[in-house]
Amino acid sequence: MAEQLHIFAVSDSVGETAEKIAVASVLQFKLERNITRFSRVTKEEQVARIIDQAVEEDAIIIYTIVKPELSKHMDTIAKDKGVIVVNMMAPLFEAIHTKTGLQPEYISGLTHKMDDQYFNRMKAIEYTIEHDNGQNLDTLNDANLIILGLPRTSKTPLSMHLANLGLKVANYPIVMDTEIPQQIIDLKGIVPMVGLTIDLETLMDLRKERMRSFDMPNDMESLDDLVAEELDNAYRIYSKLKCLVIDVTLDDIEEVGNTITHKFNLPLRVTHHRF
Repeated sequence: MAEQLHIFAVSDSVGETAEKIAVASVLQFKLERNITRFSRVTKEEQVARIIDQAVEEDAIIIYTIVKPELSKHMDTIAKDKGVIVVNMMAPLFEAIHTKTGLQPEYISGLTHKMDDQYFNRMKAIEYTIEHDNGQNLDTLNDANLIILGLPRTSKTPLSMHLANLGLKVANYPIVMDTEIPQQIIDLKGIVPMVGLTIDLETLMDLRKERMRSFDMPNDMESLDDLVAEELDNAYRIYSKLKCLVIDVTLDDIEEVGNTITHKFNLPLRVTHHRF
């Protein structure tokens, strides 16, 4: 019996309908579950790529593609490659046709509207932008997550990725002489906190590149000491705040985001591919 389930929610529009159906379905099963949303799928070559990925990841595909030609193409290739695929629109289209005698218009994107989920996501994005890089500490207590990190650990891209999932995220930079403000200390144990780090060699390379970009003196011995001290200071801060510490040297933003949502018991790990 499978211990985890991966569903691809595929749409020729923004994909929120397919994703919501996937979420509502997988929450009924007690197992590890992941959902990947593919939006703006309008070409046969895009369908082929998605099905090949579904084969690699052993995923089920559900879709809300309304164009009959592309829908048929999805069904045919999926069947040939042994991928389970579910057309979420076809049964209802057939039922309405039987009842009314009318044919569907086959227009994509009619269900996309500014509903509560959309507004919540926009609020999360707005909050995250306003709390980037240590801004607006007075409203930090409204955050769902606080990210602290050394320079070049992708604090801002990670924050925006999570904001697009509806999380209000604040991030704060850590450098050698950083002293954590009281507003963050007061939220220890109340708001989840993540500390981002990176391996010493990668951080050294980034610092050397920055020095070359700004024509700064390249004193390698002092730079080595500086970087090591920066890392030590970061770990002292993370320990004091009891942060979840994540090394971002090798993982991409979505993988780090998945780690965070799993650690703090968010119900799903959702990723989104837009064509």
